[in-house]
Amino acid sequence: MEGNCLRVMIVTPAHNEEETIGQCLCAVRKMKAPNGVNVQHVVVLDRCTDRTGQICESHGVKVLVKEWRGSFVSPIVEAMDFALKKVDGDLMMKVDADIQVTEHTLERLLPHLKGNIACVSAEVKSRTGKKHLDALMWFRDLNYRIAPLGRKIHGACTLFRGDITGKIGGFDPDAPAWDTGYELKLNKHGYKAEVAEDVIVLEYRETNVRKLIRHQIDSGKAR
Repeated sequence: MEGNCLRVMIVTPAHNEEETIGQCLCAVRKMKAPNGVNVQHVVVLDRCTDRTGQICESHGVKVLVKEWRGSFVSPIVEAMDFALKKVDGDLMMKVDADIQVTEHTLERLLPHLKGNIACVSAEVKSRTGKKHLDALMWFRDLNYRIAPLGRKIHGACTLFRGDITGKIGGFDPDAPAWDTGYELKLNKHGYKAEVAEDVIVLEYRETNVRKLIRHQIDSGKAR
């Protein structure tokens, strides 16, 4: 902390996200920060070949350019690891490029970080604009809520402590899904992650049945 100011660094990994990044940036800008909290936003341009970078620049958002693909299993985990080595913050907040936060998202997530709770994620409601896929997305979101082995965080909008992330050695490079891999690593070191059921954000993405199935398989592998 700088003086009495809590620093929150928002990180958005982006690979060719020109269709959704503008709405994401606008929503983050409108998000309220409690008194004594300093918020900054950075976008990781991960091998982008579209207009994502130009859109970020037009919004005045800082960008980190990543033009290579390393050895991490997941490119998202790799992008987050890249960002954490470049930026600094007491708290880090991952907001995907297809997520629209509300003006109260941060102030409602913050109270959940207490005791051994090192990470908290928002509830995510997914939309594709296609009725049959929206039905599948609804079922997928329901699966997150009624998982028999307990609730798992949803990595699309997640707030976590930077010091503890460093203490546990950062993210798992072998995890296919960053959120489940990170939560398992926290658990091994005596920390917990939780879902804030009172905090809801919207996810807009173009997808298909094959991608949905692949996402669920990767999440399962990470567990």
